Amino acid sequence: MFLARDEIVKLAQKGELIGKDYDPDSVRQASYDLRLGKEYYIVGHDVPEKLSEKSPYLSLAPGQFAILTCLEEIKMPRDHMAFIALRSTFKFQGLVNISGFHVDPTHEGTLLFAVQNVSSSDIRLKFKERTFTIFFAQLLGNIEKSREAEAVTQYKPGLRGIQLQHVQLLGGASVTIAKLQRDLDQLRRWVLIYGPIIVAVLIALIVNLIRNWGPPKP
Repeated sequence: MFLARDEIVKLAQKGELIGKDYDPDSVRQASYDLRLGKEYYIVGHDVPEKLSEKSPYLSLAPGQFAILTCLEEIKMPRDHMAFIALRSTFKFQGLVNISGFHVDPTHEGTLLFAVQNVSSSDIRLKFKERTFTIFFAQLLGNIEKSREAEAVTQYKPGLRGIQLQHVQLLGGASVTIAKLQRDLDQLRRWVLIYGPIIVAVLIALIVNLIRNWGPPKP
């Protein structure tokens, strides 16, 4: 059973569902809009970076991967779980969530979103802008045994920010459409500059070979 606005507000006021940085204005009819957090990591960069009030924007080039965080801390009760998604504004621009789509019961801490820009243009995001949506649902039945038996979960209780293992999972150079375009432009310039020279040298070599290996004169 999904929670409507009144139930979300009631639980949030008790310190559940949304903990630190809860914003009543972000509550919708049956969801809550999470804001973009401070910490982020773009694949190809050496380390995670941070946004601030003085430097609030980040830009993702076409094809680029990144890990984003939400501003709010999540505090899931044992009898609730949640589903997460990017807001439609960013989906229509070509930003895709490639990480998980749910939050387990008892999770506490930051939510991480692995995303990719699949459009042909840069996508810009802003610190504290409403970027993600979370839907809460109440569970029926006992989850004690199944929860304690899980060896690995996507969201670990008490998670704060981007961890080393997250950077390693998306590590390596990011081959973006923009980078490929730059490489093609550079290759085109080399062809335009050196192509005629190479062709002229080849023609001269061929002519010289024909003269040297041609039939003897009578």
